[in-house]
Amino acid sequence: MRLSHDETQSLLRDNLRELLQREASFEAVRACEREGRADAALWQKLVAHGWLATPFPAAQGGGDGGLVEAGILVEEIERRAALVPAAEVLACALAAQRAGEGEGARQLVAAALRGECIPVPAVLEASDRFDACSAAVTSDGRLSGEKYFVDYADFATHHVVAAVRAGERGLYRVAARDPGVKSQGIAAIGRIPRAVVRYDGVAAERVAGPEGLALLVQVARALCSAQILACMQKSLEATVAYTSVREQFGRPIGSFQAVQHHAANMAIAVESARFLVYQALDALERGDDAEQRVAVAKAAVSQSAPEVVMLGHQLHGGQGFIEENDLYFFTLRAKDRSLAWGSIEECLDVVASAVEREEDWL
Repeated sequence: MRLSHDETQSLLRDNLRELLQREASFEAVRACEREGRADAALWQKLVAHGWLATPFPAAQGGGDGGLVEAGILVEEIERRAALVPAAEVLACALAAQRAGEGEGARQLVAAALRGECIPVPAVLEASDRFDACSAAVTSDGRLSGEKYFVDYADFATHHVVAAVRAGERGLYRVAARDPGVKSQGIAAIGRIPRAVVRYDGVAAERVAGPEGLALLVQVARALCSAQILACMQKSLEATVAYTSVREQFGRPIGSFQAVQHHAANMAIAVESARFLVYQALDALERGDDAEQRVAVAKAAVSQSAPEVVMLGHQLHGGQGFIEENDLYFFTLRAKDRSLAWGSIEECLDVVASAVEREEDWL
């Protein structure tokens, strides 16, 4: 894989960054946090400009990109701490497009690209285990069960629910406004709108089988890693900018060797994370030992992020303790995302499962 973005990917990144700097202010994020909601206005702009279609084939109305481009989109959106379900919608739509079944999957993808459908994943239950699923679908297509940690549950138009039917797990599309869907908001470290959702005999349409569910988890985990990378990068940028102007003993504190060492350690961690994240996305695109590579990336960035963001706070001094400073967005979100879609321990378990696997080196 390339160790840097190509010309097209760089243009994609720069154009989206320019749009977000203009349309996604940190004050708007604070307003969304206070009110516990998603940024509907920004979401409409992203859809209207066709950004969410970028990773999909041109034949489906997309931009002929792939998972690397999806990672770029998610990273740039997270750099503005924007409260929009980009990673969630992309994970659902990409899983349906690549491993979906039947007309339901095709309709979900097409509607999501047009902005008519906002699907978010509903996978985990009270056990908090990806391999456990008690939500069930009856023979007549009615889903019952409870899902935890559903991000943007109330903003979404549809939930893509992991459930069991006739002994087989799969993904089922459920209308979020169905009377049988009841959600209860829960507090989140990253202040992302999140809920526990109860489904009581709601109509459910199958969109994917076990392979689609597995792919959804992998894509969501990889995109979540890109979100963590964005938080680390923004913390580093803010810290370098602050230490370049904050003076002590008559000169910027960034000129002191101890501060430079901390900043260098932050930069090393960020660049290592960047390589691992985009290597994982590239492997997932090509199907090259993807589960292991995604797990390695997620474990690594989840472990590095707290060190990077806390060094940022340390070098900010008193400035790092106030929410008037934008630094807190990325500290809280990095911690939140480090637990989402597989903690360090869960991802290392995936890596460990392949330790004794025989490799053909020839």
